[in-house]
Amino acid sequence: MGYSLSWLAFKGAAVETGLETLGLSKTGSRAEWGRKSVTGHALRDGWHLVIAPRFDHPLILESSLAALSKTAQVIACRVEEHVMFSSAEFWVHGEKVWSVEHDAQQDMRHLKTEGTLPATYNIAAAEAAEQQDAEDLGAKEVDFYFEVPLQIANEVVGFKHDEENAALDHNHFEVYASLSKPLSDGAVRKWWQVWK
Repeated sequence: MGYSLSWLAFKGAAVETGLETLGLSKTGSRAEWGRKSVTGHALRDGWHLVIAPRFDHPLILESSLAALSKTAQVIACRVEEHVMFSSAEFWVHGEKVWSVEHDAQQDMRHLKTEGTLPATYNIAAAEAAEQQDAEDLGAKEVDFYFEVPLQIANEVVGFKHDEENAALDHNHFEVYASLSKPLSDGAVRKWWQVWK
């Protein structure tokens, strides 16, 4: 069974402020990440990780990332291993700075990029090409381009969903609850109702 999840990490805003911007609050409960609940954990260098089940979770909609990035740097990733889709993007000052996407449904070597990419992109893409060339001479079973967006994000924040991280206890992530946000007309919306 493959992973299907979304995650983001933010740095520069207080954790509580960032969570509130995302419409989340701490519950005091702990759980394994990526299963049923939205969970979070501190990472290196002041980054804070938030993981949600489903690769298309509303937490990583452009509106959410733009709002959070007004007060923080934000890296966001989507992972859908069932169809070998992965993406990473970086936001700051309410704007997307760069994005990298791989969709094996388009092509095994598909990479769609936007913006001013970090130097690590060229390294990751070159490594993927070299590994894929070798793989294509043989079994043609492994998609090395899938790793490119995730590797770039990992270089920045120190997290990759399928790698061990001694600093993280995967069974003890903080569980977050969704907040209701008041609308200008006094109505109440759930955090995922971004269209209201």
